[in-house]
Amino acid sequence: MRKTSQLINIVKYIYFISGLNPFKLYSCLANFFIYYSERKFSPEEILLYNMLSNQNTCKYKQNIYSNEEYLSVQKKLNPESSVPMTESKTYFYKLCQEKNIPTPKTFFHIEKINVFSPIEQVKRNIKAQLNTLPDGDFIVKPSLGTHGKGIFFFSKKTSSFKMINEEALALDTFTQYLSTLCHSDEYLIQARMTNHKNITAFAPSEALQTLRINSLIVDEDCSILFCEFKQAGQGQLVDNFSMGQNNSTSWIVDLKTGQLIRGYQINKSGYGYKELSINTLSPPNNIHLPFWSETIELIRDVSKKFLPLRTVGWDVAITDEGPLIIEGNCFFDSASAIRDYDQKDIYQQLKKQVQAHV
Repeated sequence: MRKTSQLINIVKYIYFISGLNPFKLYSCLANFFIYYSERKFSPEEILLYNMLSNQNTCKYKQNIYSNEEYLSVQKKLNPESSVPMTESKTYFYKLCQEKNIPTPKTFFHIEKINVFSPIEQVKRNIKAQLNTLPDGDFIVKPSLGTHGKGIFFFSKKTSSFKMINEEALALDTFTQYLSTLCHSDEYLIQARMTNHKNITAFAPSEALQTLRINSLIVDEDCSILFCEFKQAGQGQLVDNFSMGQNNSTSWIVDLKTGQLIRGYQINKSGYGYKELSINTLSPPNNIHLPFWSETIELIRDVSKKFLPLRTVGWDVAITDEGPLIIEGNCFFDSASAIRDYDQKDIYQQLKKQVQAHV
């Protein structure tokens, strides 16, 4: 089903570019084959970056690298045996607690249903843990989830549980609901965090909007590759970009000052980015992220604590109390289509470290 949808979108895209002009049609198909087969760009990436356009809409594509190209060097920098340090959220938050890294409070995790943890035992554990929760707002995350999938929120008041836009549920009913999720993954229950008031002033949202800060260990010191602020699309509860489908915006952040530079958003056609001026925000200029020096210092510290992983994309939330590490991603997306950083240099930095640690 997914491949059929991809094919339909590619056909629409090629028609959009070529208009059935025979020369343009041949050129589009030839370029698609090169990007897809040789460079390993996915159909979604080719659409997202407008790779087949000969116009200026993709003027930086000579330095665009596919996620597969990034993945090939990330796998060499991050030992396979250490991948669960970030990719299992259960293990990740346990490590953060052991290493005194600030993260949202984790109240408990729900075990995956299997022969060692049968469903009735899991239900009993869930019910007991829910009884210990204080009143408040919470987030539920699948331990192995990616791209914001499977996340949902609930609030507790006395013995009543309510998910967003749903009716309140009694303890037994909510326990049953949570237990149905655990056939394929573990889940974590954490405190639901909110952004610093200065962030919600220019980017009001119910979602926790985070920074993606990508780090690389060079000569046992931490180098910051790039940083973007993920502004959630209107009405969204998570800030994940989702290949541009959530109407979200990526704002490039000046690494020295923490000032937003410019934004990137998907064109209405669905093909390629459009740039947004800082003037589209309110207040319209000189927006600096709070706790910036503390945020950079935190990343430099955390990166060293997660060795032997040498390059990680960190999701960081800035709250009224300061920065928190939300997630680590040892396989992060490329810096493609962002003209405020030298994409070729970023990729070459990764490759250079691969060569240094062969």
